[in-house]
Amino acid sequence: MDRRTLMRSALLLVAAGPVLADEKAAPVTDPAPAENDIEKYPHCVVCSMDRRKFHFARHLVHYGDGHAEGTCSINCAAECMLKERRRGFKAVHAPDYGAEGEPKPLIEASAAIYLIGSDLRGVMTPVSKYAFADADAARRAQAVAGGRIGTFAEALASALGDYASSLTRRYDTDRERQRRKPEGSTG
Repeated sequence: MDRRTLMRSALLLVAAGPVLADEKAAPVTDPAPAENDIEKYPHCVVCSMDRRKFHFARHLVHYGDGHAEGTCSINCAAECMLKERRRGFKAVHAPDYGAEGEPKPLIEASAAIYLIGSDLRGVMTPVSKYAFADADAARRAQAVAGGRIGTFAEALASALGDYASSLTRRYDTDRERQRRKPEGSTG
């Protein structure tokens, strides 16, 4: 490669840098993220799970700047909300577990009634958290599967508590592993 070609390439890279940076910096906004949410956000942004498969537990976080993120569960939504809290929130949507059909329709999570800690399978957590639009449907599910009725705030607090327990277990395991590691070993 001659010197002129090298210089041209370097100049093109320098000139293209701000253009590429602007493209990455501009967030994609979605004015109606809840419409066809599974097609728009097919995988959880936290764990990459298939949101269609977990349509009954998925959540959708819509931030104040118009950006939206789809998650497979309230636990992954809690992680997104904690990480991106400075963006502000427009809405959080949850599936109505009491509705017929698939995929479950989304409802505003703050207005939902949650069944927390029932025998229903939890997604990304041992403590299940399911949203219902209708309080009677939530009570019927509770009569069959147990658990307690709560609000979105209580379900979110439970999800964050799950993370705290998980992190504590991981911390204890890692500390024990370090304690047992022979001195001077690197692996």
